[in-house]
Amino acid sequence: FMPVIKSLAEHQVDPVTGTPYHVVKGHDVLRATIFGSKQSSLPLNDPQLVQSTLDQICPYESGKKHVILEGNSFPSGRGRAFSGMTTEEIATSEVALNHPTNLYQFYDAFSPYVDIKFIVLHRPYLDTIASKMDWDEGPEGHSHVISGFLLLLSRFLMGHLYGAAPDAAVAGGGGSAPLWTIVCADKLSSKEYDTQQQAVAAQEHVLSYLANFLGWPQQSCPKCFNGWHESDKTSPEERMGEKTTKILMDKVNALEGIWPPRRREDDLPEQQCRM
Repeated sequence: FMPVIKSLAEHQVDPVTGTPYHVVKGHDVLRATIFGSKQSSLPLNDPQLVQSTLDQICPYESGKKHVILEGNSFPSGRGRAFSGMTTEEIATSEVALNHPTNLYQFYDAFSPYVDIKFIVLHRPYLDTIASKMDWDEGPEGHSHVISGFLLLLSRFLMGHLYGAAPDAAVAGGGGSAPLWTIVCADKLSSKEYDTQQQAVAAQEHVLSYLANFLGWPQQSCPKCFNGWHESDKTSPEERMGEKTTKILMDKVNALEGIWPPRRREDDLPEQQCRM
């Protein structure tokens, strides 16, 4: 989904100055700060590290609006040590809270200076497990780890429904805006609709909503989904088998009311995600 957001960002022009937004996907300096690097052992909320990072990723004297796009999976990569832990223990463990980054520290450290927005890309649970069946000692183990991280993410998101814009604070004003929104990956797929026109309309609805959520002036982007690739895999049930699928449905039921997270502003049909 990142190529879609990047294309939408690159369509933006500052209505005041007429200057295109400066867009960077995966800024090396920011990534080193929030995900860690071999060159530095400083925590990501170290004040000097935060200021140095900001100076490099969005220099004030440029006079441009800077958009830095960053994304990652939670959890990310392999080699995690959660064997034998309950879902609650995973969600509250130091390893999970800092993998791949600590969202609490990141938001608290950077939100006073920049406008942070989170876009949660939700993928159906069984599809997620089936895509990495050999991880965490098999589908059941992988689903257990995923459930722990969904609990962790839900607590962060539901505890951070709104965020104050830095420019409002600078101007001496108040107010807040939604900090995050959700996008259902399956609702963007043509498989969900009877016609291609319906699929395109759904994608356009999501783009318009996201532009408004992000405070971007240009809400139309005809070619933004050119880089979107739909999955051609068979159903999770076919890949994992009926027995395993039934076992995993207990995990699905246990997450009812926890994931996917819901907020009243996310009222598009395309945002009503199925678990």
